[in-house]
Amino acid sequence: MPRHQPGSSLRAARELYLEVTNDPSARPLVVASWQRSMEHKVPSGSLDAPYLDNPNLDSPLARAALPILDRLHEQLADDPVSIMITDRNGVVLSRKVSHEGLTTNLNRVQLAPGHVFAERYVGTNGIGTALASGRPVMIAGMEHYVEALRDFHCAAVPILHPTRRTLLGAFNLTTIRQGSDGMLMAFARSVAAQIEGEIAAITSRRERALFHDYMEACSSVRPGPVLALNRDVVMMNEQLSTAVTGPDHYALLDHAREIADSPRTEGTRSIALPSGRVAELRVSRCRREDSDAGAVFRVRLIGRPQQGPAVSAAPARSGLGLVGSSPHWLRAVADSQAAFVAGTSLHLLGEAGVGKRTLVEALHRAHGAGRRLETTQPPLSDAPAVTEGWLHDIGELLAVSSNVLVLRDVHLLGDQLRQRLRNLLTHLDGTATGQLVLTSQPSMVGTDDQLDQLCGALVEVPPLRHRPGDIEYLARFFLRKYRPSGESRFSPDALTMLQRCPWPENVRQLESVMRGLARRPSGPMIHAEDLPPECRVSSHKVLTTIEALERDAILRGLMDHNSNVQRTAQDLGISRATMYRKMRRYGIVPSSLT
Repeated sequence: MPRHQPGSSLRAARELYLEVTNDPSARPLVVASWQRSMEHKVPSGSLDAPYLDNPNLDSPLARAALPILDRLHEQLADDPVSIMITDRNGVVLSRKVSHEGLTTNLNRVQLAPGHVFAERYVGTNGIGTALASGRPVMIAGMEHYVEALRDFHCAAVPILHPTRRTLLGAFNLTTIRQGSDGMLMAFARSVAAQIEGEIAAITSRRERALFHDYMEACSSVRPGPVLALNRDVVMMNEQLSTAVTGPDHYALLDHAREIADSPRTEGTRSIALPSGRVAELRVSRCRREDSDAGAVFRVRLIGRPQQGPAVSAAPARSGLGLVGSSPHWLRAVADSQAAFVAGTSLHLLGEAGVGKRTLVEALHRAHGAGRRLETTQPPLSDAPAVTEGWLHDIGELLAVSSNVLVLRDVHLLGDQLRQRLRNLLTHLDGTATGQLVLTSQPSMVGTDDQLDQLCGALVEVPPLRHRPGDIEYLARFFLRKYRPSGESRFSPDALTMLQRCPWPENVRQLESVMRGLARRPSGPMIHAEDLPPECRVSSHKVLTTIEALERDAILRGLMDHNSNVQRTAQDLGISRATMYRKMRRYGIVPSSLT
């Protein structure tokens, strides 16, 4: 096939199509698809459909479609027709075919579960073109852009969400038998309609179940503000809609969605709202037929709205000199300070890197005059002699009134050692004179942990992603810390990128990024292109050192090659399929890099 430069006009695509197919009645839809294929630089002489491990079979689309595909497979036994379902990105979720010859041919062109048949990778084809155009399409024989696919006839129909009408995926029929394309398309349309109908039924059952639990909460003796939501629907009663407005409304929904997305989260959670109030959420899961239909929140609002802090050019600080004016952060600081000043034991709960140690050190500087700050953490060995010595040291330290003992990372304690620590603290209660501060990570600690019952205060330190307004202040603070002789500002695009970054390692990661920027020569303005690759990902996963190096190598390669996945994979010495697996793992979206 002749080579054409990307960005060729529609006329050039038509000329190429006529040159290859000798078909003067070229359909505009197909020619437009060939144009897109040329712009994506799809090689017509070879086929390379990326492969993704573990395609998502727990989506509403898959749950609705798979039983229908199973029934069709029985009806079409030994017929040379393949039926398959893909997600909206063109990933083949399931393929059903019982004809041995067709199976061999499909495997030869990688048209199998896990492979991606979007136009940008394999050019004009039934699946990719239906998804790109949003219309049912029949792509037969020479209409395929890639030569290897020209033996096939494919009828594909987009599948839309029944209420939102957003694209969920596509149903596809593929055969090598030449016959009535009209009949094949009619069959594909019929099956797609069945799948959409089943999605509507599943969605309706989930929403009815959630609505039932929501109404039950609203009709209780003292309902109060009630919120119910899942990924498709949000319901709130009038008490909540009138009590929570403006920024508080959006903050509450954001936290509630995060909680609802975690099926294991139940019980009571407290969150600070932008107005300064605290929302106490009592969470109940809505489960039906072994499926999670969402969550119902009974909301209790504590406190009165306060005037928000004025925006200033200088970093905002709490009374302890800690940077940040987010209500979530200020509430954690205030509650910790009250407990520390009162001399009661304190448990600081927060993800790694949120600033628990910094907070304890600030409390000690401000209110620990004449007191000694001691720190310990779980022993590395569970040998009896080691654990006995560790517990003995804790008892000795707490026996001294001038000591503040910080026991870090109690989530790492095993059940047996945790129980022995509880027994020790219970025995010391009333006799110990030193002050105890525990720190732990929330994902590791049960809400009914008995250690909490021995503490006078439990304070949750918010993650950085819940403090977007503090990111600029913190970034500027760390820049001045590591570059005291210079003054730098962030451009709007750089600041937006910093605020959108999920910061899985929290403030510790932001400080590391600013330390790296301070060591590099730069002008008075820091732009988005000056920020390191880790600021351009969407993954919340905390990476090992090796994983971070691999992620950064992929990001730099993509930026050097203008987001060209193929060339980046070649430079890194990996296959394109491996490249896509790693991009998905690290939350790398090529379109966000240009």
